[in-house]
Amino acid sequence: MIENYGPCERIRKKTEFSGLYKRGRCARGKYFNLIYLPNNLGHSRLAVVASKKVGNAVHRNKIRRRARELFRRNKDLLIYPLDILLIAKKDIRLATWRDMRDQYFSALQAISGKN
Repeated sequence: MIENYGPCERIRKKTEFSGLYKRGRCARGKYFNLIYLPNNLGHSRLAVVASKKVGNAVHRNKIRRRARELFRRNKDLLIYPLDILLIAKKDIRLATWRDMRDQYFSALQAISGKN
């Protein structure tokens, strides 16, 4: 059964963001960068950053929805609990769902190969 993306799976606090930026490792892709860091919570969490460089509010929200859906559908691919920060690049507006999904999977493979 596929679970929802609930409030406990979101990164919201400034201290958590800054900790990810300082101590996290990076997996770079064509459409986004993933900054990740193992956590001790027992479940993975996600935050999505889409700046105005990516597009207007409609485009940014669409990117955030797609990223959260990728995370929600593929939680079981994460070997251990991680805090993940997905930073969208400008080219992500041109990406189809399949392109984003393939980039996400390759980033997850890179993450599991590094640790």
